Amino acid sequence: MQAKQKNIRVFVLTIEDETEFFTYMEKNLILLKEYLLLLQGTVTSNITDYLNEKGCCYKVVDNCPIKLDLKEPKQETTPQKIEIVHYVQEEEHPTTPASATKTFYTPIRSGMVVEHKGDITVFGRINSGAKLLCEGNLSVYSMIDGVVECEGEYLILKEIGKGYAIFNGDIINKEQLDGKLKYITKGEEGYIMKDLT
Repeated sequence: MQAKQKNIRVFVLTIEDETEFFTYMEKNLILLKEYLLLLQGTVTSNITDYLNEKGCCYKVVDNCPIKLDLKEPKQETTPQKIEIVHYVQEEEHPTTPASATKTFYTPIRSGMVVEHKGDITVFGRINSGAKLLCEGNLSVYSMIDGVVECEGEYLILKEIGKGYAIFNGDIINKEQLDGKLKYITKGEEGYIMKDLT
């Protein structure tokens, strides 16, 4: 017998309405296919057929003994609050302290995965197929076409193209961006976005 411990990234989705689920999935499918989906609530055969057809990895967990510690879903049209249950750990570099700020002046190319426990500043584009996972604060001064996740106290960004930005479990709404730098912080009901002056 062999046993290996793996770090995984998980989205927990509480489903109350099938139509809302399909709308949410179609909008976020490219991002969600990278995660294990734990489904709670009303999981119909239409939902499981859809997930199988799209090649998603999922598990129905209504009777799961593991405490998922989810907040009640918000009753509004903004993106649903999603808790990230487990975070992928970064590979340590002996010459760089884990909490040091990493700065990238060139684009983050497709296929690159950048993971860091400290702060990250990116002046170049984050290309499609690239992933940036930051446990500290994140500042991105160019277009995001890949996937970025920030678990710090703030996120600074300008525009999201084909990609996604997640700040402390909330997917940032692209429509709120107008090409100006935005300063995003935590709020009681999700994130708060302000113009950076």
